[in-house]
Amino acid sequence: MKNLILIFLIPFLGLFITSCNSSDDPVAPIYTKGDIYITSNPAGAQIWIDGRNSSLLTPDTVVNVEEGVRTFTLKLQDYKDTTFVISVSAEQTSIVGPIALVSNIVTTLYSSVRIYETTNTTSSQPSGLDLSSGAAYGVSSPTNANLVDIYYSSEGFLVQSADLYPSLIRDTKFFVGSSSNLFDEVDSPDKNEGVWTNNIADRESNYVFLYDHDGHYSKLKIISWGGGVPGEPAWVEVQWYYNETQLDNRF
Repeated sequence: MKNLILIFLIPFLGLFITSCNSSDDPVAPIYTKGDIYITSNPAGAQIWIDGRNSSLLTPDTVVNVEEGVRTFTLKLQDYKDTTFVISVSAEQTSIVGPIALVSNIVTTLYSSVRIYETTNTTSSQPSGLDLSSGAAYGVSSPTNANLVDIYYSSEGFLVQSADLYPSLIRDTKFFVGSSSNLFDEVDSPDKNEGVWTNNIADRESNYVFLYDHDGHYSKLKIISWGGGVPGEPAWVEVQWYYNETQLDNRF
């Protein structure tokens, strides 16, 4: 009789033990997300993930990103969008950067262009300058009236706006900068701010910002000068940045 009772209880005892073991050993959750720490140079870029704005700015950590290959884009005003791909690993923090952002400023540097004073010059000694192309032209030719932005005048030996010459029409404004380093990346003041004039002296040592007839900014410096002796008209040699984007004053 005792043996029968024991046999009857064994199945229930096994069921009880199994039930206890199941509750004490739950199935471990599966984590499928990781974190990405992103830095950029310069900082402050928006971080976009798979075409969506994360509302975060570099440097920062994007958390809970689904594992797998993800497309990131950094966006910052005055810089080109920078896109790259990252493989996100679950339960890991990946460090990316600093990502170098590329400026979207489009400028052309023209260097060592010589223009001569307007008196006693020949056709091979042009006095006028087209800022957009880097070409020097004679100022007396009527065909150049729509091309010349500035010229080197013998009256007072000034580099000045083309429209001050009788046959030229293009009006250019001048603003003398505070440095002689043309490559200091300082932006021009807006054409409506500060004191703009229509000329500079031919011995000006600082660079000068220009605003031309078509609404383009340039940043010009006189780098050398010479002549001014019998048989050789005075001349100045200049180099300048020309901003290809209309109304863009960045350099």
